[in-house]
Amino acid sequence: MLPKNFLQDGSAASRRDSDPEAKALGQLIAKRKMIVLWSTLSVMITLAGGAAVINVAEQEKIRSAAAAVIAKPLERVTEINLAFQELQALEVQPCTMQHLEALRSIAFRSAIIRDVIYRDQGVLCSANLGTAASALPSQNPDFATEGGRQIWRNVDLSLAPGVKSTLVKEGRYGLLIAPEDPGAVSSGHYALSVVLLNRNHRTMLIIRGADPGIDRSPLVSGSTYWLRGDLISVACLTGQTTCYILKTNWGAVLLANAILLLVAGILACACTVAGIALCLARKFRSRTIDAMFREAVRHEELSMHYQPVVDNRTGAVVSAEALMRWTLRSGKVISPAIFIPIAEENDLIGNLTCLALQRVSEDLGSFLLRHADFKVSVNVVPADMVDSRFHLALRRNFEERGIAPAQLSFELTERTSAKLESAMAVLLDLGRRGHEIYIDDFGTGYANLSYLSDLKVDKIKLDKKFTDTVGTGTLRERIVPSVIDLARELGVQIIVEGVENAEQVNYFRSHGVHLMQGWFYAPALPAAELIGALEGTAATPEREPSTRQLSLA
Repeated sequence: MLPKNFLQDGSAASRRDSDPEAKALGQLIAKRKMIVLWSTLSVMITLAGGAAVINVAEQEKIRSAAAAVIAKPLERVTEINLAFQELQALEVQPCTMQHLEALRSIAFRSAIIRDVIYRDQGVLCSANLGTAASALPSQNPDFATEGGRQIWRNVDLSLAPGVKSTLVKEGRYGLLIAPEDPGAVSSGHYALSVVLLNRNHRTMLIIRGADPGIDRSPLVSGSTYWLRGDLISVACLTGQTTCYILKTNWGAVLLANAILLLVAGILACACTVAGIALCLARKFRSRTIDAMFREAVRHEELSMHYQPVVDNRTGAVVSAEALMRWTLRSGKVISPAIFIPIAEENDLIGNLTCLALQRVSEDLGSFLLRHADFKVSVNVVPADMVDSRFHLALRRNFEERGIAPAQLSFELTERTSAKLESAMAVLLDLGRRGHEIYIDDFGTGYANLSYLSDLKVDKIKLDKKFTDTVGTGTLRERIVPSVIDLARELGVQIIVEGVENAEQVNYFRSHGVHLMQGWFYAPALPAAELIGALEGTAATPEREPSTRQLSLA
C-alpha cells in the first residue's frame, strides 16, 4: 500500500524538477567528482607554489642569519690577526723586561687574549708568568691552517688550572684565547656547526655543534643550497679557515610555515569550488532557461506589449510597435536581451514572429478594424520572408480578418546579411500589397544605407544610441543631421526611438522630425491599457517617467 503522503511528495518533487535553480543544484551535485578533482589539483598547485615561495624566502632568511652569525667571530679573528701583526713587528730582545711589557700590553688590552707566549730555541716566557712560563703542549696540534697557524684546543691556563683556552701559535708567538661564548652567536631556529678548514690538506675540525654531514668542497662562504633534504648556508671568516654552517631540514621549514600553507590551501580550495560552482550553475541555469524558453514557445506562453509612436506636432498616437514579453509563472519577467539570443541560437525566431502576428491579431484586431488609420508594426528578420509559416500566419491572422495591409508594418532587423538578398523580393512584394517596411535600429545593423533605396523603405527607426547623444556635442550627435538629410533626400520618414526628455523632442522637431517613440510619451503597454487610453475607456496607470495623456489622431 502506498504511503498517504506519496502524492504530496511526488508533487513536491515535480515542483523541484521544474525549478531551474533546483535543477542547477542537482546537476552541480552530480559533478562533485569533477569539483573534487579540480579542487585537489588547485590545492596541490597552490601548495607547490607556496612551497616555492617559502623556499626562496627561507633561503634568503638563512643566508641573512648566516651573515649575522659571523659578525662577532669576525671581530675575534680581527683582534687575533692584529695581535700577531703587532707581535711579529717587535724588535726587542726576547723575554727582557721591555719585551714582557709589550706582551702584557697586548694581553691586557684584549678581552679575549688571556696570555701571550714567546718560545724560540729554548727561550720561553709569557705575559702572565714572565720567564717562569710553562712549556707549550708537546703533542701535535689539533689543527693547522693553510697559513701555517697551529691550534690546540682545551689547553689549561697556567695561573688557573682547569680553565680551558684555545692556543693559537704563529711562528715564535702563541696566544691563549678564551673559547667563544656560545651565547654570543645566535643562529635562531637553525642548527649551528663551526668548523676549521685546511683545504690544502683536506682536513676539517669541528669545534662547535654536530657534524654537519657535508664534504669540505661545498663549504664556500656565502653559499646556500639544498643537500639531502637539508637547507644549508655557509659563512666563513676571512681566509676561509673558520666556517659557520647553519642547517635546517625541509620538514622544519614546512612546519614553521604550516599555518600559512594551510590557509593558502583552504583559500585555493574554496575559490576553486566557488569558481567551478559558479560556472556550472551559470551553465546549467543557461541550459534550463533554454529549455524553459523552448517550452514557453511551444505552449505559446509569450505575450505582447505595445509602445506608442507619437506625432510631436499634435501629440496624437499614430501607431505602435509590438514588443514581445516573457513572464515566468513565478511572475519574474525575462528581458528580451536574454530570450531573443536564446531564440536565435535555437532557431526559434520564426516561431516568435508567427506567435507575434497571432498575438497582435488577438490583442488589436478589433481595434484596428474600428480605427482604419491606426498602424501597428511587428519585428521581422530576413529569414521570415522565406518561411512559409510567416505567410500562413499573415494570411490567417490579418488578411482573412479583413485588416488592411496598410495597418500592419514590418520592422526589418538585420544583424547580418544572411538571407537578405533572397528576402528582398518578398519585402518588395509586401510593400506593393500595402504593408510599410521599416529599417529598425538604423545605424547599427548590417549595410543599412545600401538597402534603403533597393528595398523601397518607408521609414527608418533612428536607434536610441543617436537619440542619447543630443546635447552631448559628440561625433555621433554631429552625424544625426546628415542622417536626417539623407532620409529626406530618399523620401523616407524617420521615427526617433528612445526619446526620454523634452530637449530631445525639441531637437528633432527643430530638424523637421516628428514621429517619436520612448518613455517621454509612454512605455510599452499591455493591449488593454493601450486601447483603454486611446479610446478613453480606461485611465492609463501612472508610469514614471511618462505621465502623458495618450490619444488617437
